[in-house]
Amino acid sequence: MHASAIDNMYLSFEDRRIAHAKSGEHWDRLTTAQRFAFYTLAKLGYQLLFVRQTPTTSTAVAKQDELLATIDDDGDIDFNPTLVLRERRAPRQQ
Repeated sequence: MHASAIDNMYLSFEDRRIAHAKSGEHWDRLTTAQRFAFYTLAKLGYQLLFVRQTPTTSTAVAKQDELLATIDDDGDIDFNPTLVLRERRAPRQQ
């Protein structure tokens, strides 16, 4: 593994917020079960926001208007997740 790849794996919390993945990158991070579950959500108008990964699990987060849903590794959908998203703020004016 290259040093740059290792460095990228350990981005700080602030750095991860700045680095925005393309939608294809999110899709590639889904498990097969999550992809099938997301098809169901997509039919309901949900959009895939991001996939949060740890060394042992991943959780996909989707949104429709103000409604959030999460999909675990096994493809189970939670329509009532206890999840709070950060709001995007405009850059500070100097």
